[in-house]
Amino acid sequence: MKCTKWVFGLLVCGCVATAMGQFAMDPFMWGGGFGHASTAEEGMARGMADVIRSAGAANLMNSQAASNYEDARKKYIENRMIWTNTYFDMKRVNKEARDAARAKPPSQEQMVRMSSAKLPDRLAQSKLDPVSGTIKWPMALRDGAYTNYRTELEGLYAERAKNGYLSPEQYLAVKTQSKGMLEELQKNVKKYPTSASIEARKFIESLAFEADLDPTKT
Repeated sequence: MKCTKWVFGLLVCGCVATAMGQFAMDPFMWGGGFGHASTAEEGMARGMADVIRSAGAANLMNSQAASNYEDARKKYIENRMIWTNTYFDMKRVNKEARDAARAKPPSQEQMVRMSSAKLPDRLAQSKLDPVSGTIKWPMALRDGAYTNYRTELEGLYAERAKNGYLSPEQYLAVKTQSKGMLEELQKNVKKYPTSASIEARKFIESLAFEADLDPTKT
């Protein structure tokens, strides 16, 4: 009887030892795998370390995200400032260009001076006698192509010398004959030297201008 109890005790101890060995070596206990905590205290310590490590990683990522945000915000502000400055610079340049292109209206004195500069020269008495109305034509205008114009204009200025003025009809006739003479000169301009053509053109323009002037004031 005593022998039987002793044998049973050995069997129980062997089973317990086997079970404990399996428990300690079981790779799926305590989360699986070797190197994990074998005690509750060690498991808690490792878990706390994981929590702390995770919190540190989260803080680092948050810090990096905040830094990236600030950099992006700074660049955005800088780009806005550059755009704004460029916009107003362009407006200023455009305004200056428009102001430069927009000619200022001339003063009354300038207008008078410009108008006077455009007027033909008045004929000298040696070319248009205010007493007799005799006209001394330049060589190019003595051509036969201008005979009718010369005859009409000589008669009109003889009447002006006689009466001291031109009637409205005579005034218009002077302008018409002068214009026709200029057109005829333009047709024949290649027949004459350049200097002769210029002299003839200026003479006709001055003769037409004389119709607007007082013959008693030379």
